[in-house]
Amino acid sequence: MRYLFLIGFVFCSFLGMSQDRKIDQLEVLYDQGYYTKVLRKSSKLIAMPSYDYSGLPSFYKSLALFRLSNDEQWFGRHDYAISEAVIAYKDFMDNENINDYLTAHYHEIASLKTYLVDLETKFEKLRLNGSAEQIQSFRMNELKGIKAKPDLEIERLDKDDPVVTTDGDANNGNNSGSSGIREKMVVYAKSLVGVKYVWAGSDPKGFDCSGLVGYVHKKYGLVIPRTASAQLNGAKKVKVNDAYRGDLLFFSSGKNISHVGMVINQKGENLIMVHASTSKGVIITEIEKSTYWKPKLKAAGTFI
Repeated sequence: MRYLFLIGFVFCSFLGMSQDRKIDQLEVLYDQGYYTKVLRKSSKLIAMPSYDYSGLPSFYKSLALFRLSNDEQWFGRHDYAISEAVIAYKDFMDNENINDYLTAHYHEIASLKTYLVDLETKFEKLRLNGSAEQIQSFRMNELKGIKAKPDLEIERLDKDDPVVTTDGDANNGNNSGSSGIREKMVVYAKSLVGVKYVWAGSDPKGFDCSGLVGYVHKKYGLVIPRTASAQLNGAKKVKVNDAYRGDLLFFSSGKNISHVGMVINQKGENLIMVHASTSKGVIITEIEKSTYWKPKLKAAGTFI
């Protein structure tokens, strides 16, 4: 029995540290605005004992409930939603990995805080004072210390905006502390060329675009948001023309960011990226020669 307990403990520890495709799908669906699907899938995972190790099903259940409550007709049928969202979020906060979760999902929580201000105001106008008070209490207590941040809007991005780096200087590529990790990340990313595309995939069995860059970053100790739009939201902005090895390029066909790739060229050279394409899997593409990707390029950023 002692050995069985040890094996079970090691297995649960492994689960807590590894990525899970079903949980990854929650993040992708939430980022795409499929809140009803997120609520349904997260509730199923919460009911499964094998997912007790993770706080993320409760996290996404909470977020989905808050978002769905903005629909007056939906909330009219689910007037318990705010209370349930608060309970789910508290369950999330009680998870032993909460510090890692808060780091990786800060952008979603910050956006939620701003969103809830508007939802609270809406409920007050609708004279749903009890729910409005619950939201206010939640913001003041559970989200205390979180800096509110609006959802990303592509129209606000400007390639000529000042570049922000950790030391406040322009990113000139001469930081010897980051050059080594950039080279290693690029070499490793290129070694994954040929891996097939899998929606919400985040390991060498199959990648989607954000899963690929997230996997490479994590290998070198950098935990970044899961989806492309969230990665841009959380990254330090870089001028597109200054992007180089290890930086990220973000693409859009409309308002929302829909694709991300990792730059593999040296600074000053034509932009070349390694990325997970839906048709060919992980490939290398030179932006200037691509009539498909070049006009969709919107921004660049870095976590290095």
